[in-house]
Amino acid sequence: MTNDRKLLIVGNASSILTEKLKSLVGDYFRETRILDNRNFSVHKPFMLLKSVLKARKVLKNYAPSFIILYQIDIAAFFLSFINRKVPVLAVGIGSDVLIMPNKSRLNKFLVTYVLNHCQYFNAGSIAVKERIQQLSNRPVEVTIANLGVEDILPAKKQNIIFSNRLHKDLYNIDRIVNAFARFVKDGKRKDWKLVVAATGKEEELKNRCEILGINDSVDFVGWLNHEQNAYYYSISRIWVSLPASDSISLSLLEAMSAGCIPVCYDVPALKGFLFDNRSAVIVNDFNENFFERALLLDNKDILANNRRKARNFADIDLNRKRFYSIFDKEFNKQTV
Repeated sequence: MTNDRKLLIVGNASSILTEKLKSLVGDYFRETRILDNRNFSVHKPFMLLKSVLKARKVLKNYAPSFIILYQIDIAAFFLSFINRKVPVLAVGIGSDVLIMPNKSRLNKFLVTYVLNHCQYFNAGSIAVKERIQQLSNRPVEVTIANLGVEDILPAKKQNIIFSNRLHKDLYNIDRIVNAFARFVKDGKRKDWKLVVAATGKEEELKNRCEILGINDSVDFVGWLNHEQNAYYYSISRIWVSLPASDSISLSLLEAMSAGCIPVCYDVPALKGFLFDNRSAVIVNDFNENFFERALLLDNKDILANNRRKARNFADIDLNRKRFYSIFDKEFNKQTV
């Protein structure tokens, strides 16, 4: 690749996903920088002003050849507002286009403004792609590609249910705890463990476990690095994620790759990718004993098919090529 091109990624600088994006596409460019989006907050006007001024300075001094907005948020809005000449790829990660525009007219305006000032678009699922197209005021082409996952080999499975989504209201970790309490109430399931990773509401969730009488059966393991996550995927029999809204998450693909039985909330992005009673348990009723139903899918053919599906959809080289095709389209156009 021509080595005079520079990439600017606008995203959460501490997120492993932002780093995965940088690793996936960085070789196309001579240099890649990340502009942290965490200080762009309308609730902190002085910090917001400093962040916008910093962004202006980065655009002027770093002079990127291409920008990726990794999440359509307030930072993406201000970058779209101050940028007048650098081509931009907007990445819809899920809730940024599926939920935020529905919360207020202001949120919808911000998201729509970003979409109408970008040249290229990416989504991780058909549902997110269609929502981007609905919110745009013009016909847009959206490339479906994800960051890819490394294959995780299953180990000897243990009676573990693994939850590793963030402790935000969106992800309903409290409902997972409640469901686990129903599951182990049956005397036949007393040897099962719920492993809760990530951080945010540990004390609140621990208190809930104590009230439900399951604190000895629930392990809170905190924030896990890649190797630790892979370990729990490999030994867990069930992986659970119940967000109110989601795309096809990398954690789902990792769990499938590791031979876990997926238990997922019924969100539009999973239509056509997972099928109830075929490859995953799709939850419609939080009060159901869906973990018991998951055991019906503990079948080597089902799990092997899930592994193939995850490998095909999340192949790193294939998804890298899809992102590269976007860059090629822009830079080939510039040379004509």
